[in-house]
Amino acid sequence: MICQPNSNAKVFVVDPQPTDYSGVVGDTVYDSVQFTFFGNAREALSSQSTDEPELWVVNMSLPDMRGTDLQELLRARGCKAPVMLIGDEYRVEDEIDARSSGATMYFAKPLQREWVRAPGQNAA
Repeated sequence: MICQPNSNAKVFVVDPQPTDYSGVVGDTVYDSVQFTFFGNAREALSSQSTDEPELWVVNMSLPDMRGTDLQELLRARGCKAPVMLIGDEYRVEDEIDARSSGATMYFAKPLQREWVRAPGQNAA
């Protein structure tokens, strides 16, 4: 489960390719979830000081740093929310880096709706 749908859920997605998430964002199960997109780590870090999401979804290869480095900076700032790292394509090295960095989950694109459903929800 990535995020239990509710009226207050916020998900921060840090990825220079936001259209890669259209299949998840367009899912009616998540209509009440507020997705906020950032194109790089710097944008995401500047917003993190005022807002705390329920979940971070971070691309492994950001324009300004690695996803694992952003996760480390978030933790250093006291972020307690789960961090899911995403690869543009599956690479064993990325999965090893994500797991050893303490990421909550690691997936490769394309992200499937079934991967983000809460337990017990049926696929549409």
